[in-house]
Amino acid sequence: MPFMSLRIGIFVVLASVVLLWATFQSGSFRLGREEKIVIHFPGVGGLEEGAVVRLNGVPVGIVRAISLAANENDVSVSLGVKNGTRGRLHQGAGARITTVGFLAELYVELSGGDAKLPPIHDDKEITVGIMADPAGVMDKAKGMADSLGLLISNLNAATGEVAKGRGTLGRLSRDERLYEQMDSLTREATALTSRLNDNQQRVTERLLSLTTSLDSLTYRMQHGEGTMAKLLTTDDLHKNLASSTARLDSLLASIQAGEGTMGKFATDSTLYDNMTALMGSMKRLMAEIEKNPKKYLKFSIF
Repeated sequence: MPFMSLRIGIFVVLASVVLLWATFQSGSFRLGREEKIVIHFPGVGGLEEGAVVRLNGVPVGIVRAISLAANENDVSVSLGVKNGTRGRLHQGAGARITTVGFLAELYVELSGGDAKLPPIHDDKEITVGIMADPAGVMDKAKGMADSLGLLISNLNAATGEVAKGRGTLGRLSRDERLYEQMDSLTREATALTSRLNDNQQRVTERLLSLTTSLDSLTYRMQHGEGTMAKLLTTDDLHKNLASSTARLDSLLASIQAGEGTMGKFATDSTLYDNMTALMGSMKRLMAEIEKNPKKYLKFSIF
């Protein structure tokens, strides 16, 4: 059938085109003009020829050749990049071997450097980044997986103990008394809060009442006719106090001058001397009476 033959022919052509495109992409053939960049890495860690080259994440070429550098142990990696790629590499440009995912295929990542600086003139100006060892990364990942597995195992064991009612958490998860106590505590806290609010309201009302009373008292003291009002509004008390102070000063001056009875008492020592002599005589008399009471005291019944 001619129509079926035509369809088969079309499928064959499409398959050939796809195969050719894949071949070009793999690096077996060069398509158009390209520039060559040679970078020396301390190691490539499994990088293979045909790997993709990216500039700031955008594919710009492939790895053409990988070989040991002459007279040294570095690895020379030859890159085939699109025409004009070198002009985008400025001073500070770098190159490193990395991967898209954790286990994805390796590729070469180029960074353009500072666009404000001049472009590079030699491939040696490209700074080479040190690639992490895949084996070391895998060992660290394995260690993390082992630690995570141990943690999960411990969590499962702890969860099993809790489910069985063992330990503090297990007893708390199975004992309903904790819930009842917490519920009772919540109710008591609510009641206490309500009482505190009521007490606060009463205290506030009393403070307001006290403030009102003080305001009223202050007003009466300022405008009333009572004793306190007179003390605040008149100067009679001040005048009386000043007069009393003046009279007291005059009295004290008279006493100090020896005038009057109080003045004599304050300035004349004769009374003190007489009192001292009298006390001495009284002491001697009492001593004589104690020694010979019959001499001084005579009692007769008839």
